[in-house]
Amino acid sequence: MEPLRVQPVYFGGGDAQKALDGIATDLRSVLGGMVSLLPVAVVPDSASAARLDDIISPEADALLALNLPVWGERLAQIGKPILLWSAGGYYGAWTRDRVSFLRSRGAKVYDFATPREARETIRALRAVSLMRRSTILYLGEPAGLTGRYEMAGVIGSCWDFDAIRERIGPSVKLIPNSHLLRIADSIPHEEARETIERWRGDFERIENDWEGKLIEVARLYGAMKELLSINGANALTINCLSDLFKQRFVTPCIALARLLDEGIPAGCEGDLNTLLTMMLFHFISGEPPIMGNVYLFRPQRGPGFPPQDVILEDTKLSLKYNRARFTHDVIPLKPALTKYKLADYHNSGRGVTAYAELPRGVVTLGRIDPRLDRIVFTVARVESVEDSVHCRFSAWLKMRNTEGYVRSISSHHSAMVYGDWSSILHKAAEMLEIDAIEV
Repeated sequence: MEPLRVQPVYFGGGDAQKALDGIATDLRSVLGGMVSLLPVAVVPDSASAARLDDIISPEADALLALNLPVWGERLAQIGKPILLWSAGGYYGAWTRDRVSFLRSRGAKVYDFATPREARETIRALRAVSLMRRSTILYLGEPAGLTGRYEMAGVIGSCWDFDAIRERIGPSVKLIPNSHLLRIADSIPHEEARETIERWRGDFERIENDWEGKLIEVARLYGAMKELLSINGANALTINCLSDLFKQRFVTPCIALARLLDEGIPAGCEGDLNTLLTMMLFHFISGEPPIMGNVYLFRPQRGPGFPPQDVILEDTKLSLKYNRARFTHDVIPLKPALTKYKLADYHNSGRGVTAYAELPRGVVTLGRIDPRLDRIVFTVARVESVEDSVHCRFSAWLKMRNTEGYVRSISSHHSAMVYGDWSSILHKAAEMLEIDAIEV
């Protein structure tokens, strides 16, 4: 994952590089590869400070202020986050004064009481920076944008691409699924077979009757990779249920899972808000996020859901004991405990999906609201995982407050990532200027 690009800005006379070298060594010892230092910008006097716009690199995600004087207040007007560093990433009494000075002039400034706070803040800054550098591919028909409501899948999502860019950061590019399928069809059979051979070691076995279906998936994966490259994109979502399947029944689940393992957030059902959350989770943690439905009832194996009376009884117990079921069909292999086992799609006899066992442990679960003004999240624990057929996996969660979560969340879809990232999520939300609602 790309580091946070930090440009040091040195004020006054003296040897700027010498001053930077000592801090740079200390900074890297605390932050490791999370930051990359750009060449130092030297501001020798107040006259030079008036021309700061000309010497600050447009590539800089944040600025590191060194030897800041009163006449350096122009730095606050650049519009980039500013870091001040004390030895070891710990609290520095004189640094706090300079933080207040710059904040009073409108800057977003960060110093640290402990190295842990430094690492968490840099993770959050890097995540926000990566969000703002990102480009999303939306594959398929977004009903809320075009008015073709017969193509609607998930309707509780933001359809305003300009608002997404302005509020959260990523640009969104719309690509019809018909175009995706044309590229997929153009991929030679042998190229698709080579892709399957690269994947073979990740599957328990690939029997002959699965080969043809996997060839289709490999072509879809190749087409997605090509479109990502052409458009300079680093994330995607696809309207599969309401658009792709109406054109051709080819299941994208394995292709999306492969992209997740390659560090490309990839979601389904055209749910942009869940994808945005997946991106934020990935940029914070470096781990592959997982998309799923939050249900409060046991699955029925095969198409459909359990009878209503069963759902009601299960829901009562789930709320009483703070449990929920997180379930879907796209399983990244990186966190999994087993290889993939191939199966059809929802016990329908069509398509191909894959099951791998996910581990038990602590997870962060959440979703950015369609209004783009808040993120609702919670920390839970995966207690057990099973192949639930209708939706290929079900992870049974022990939650802090199931009622509070389902009441606050904006869709049945949530994003999940392993680990407790709540502290950094609060920081990232503040930087994005959205509310963080932790349940």
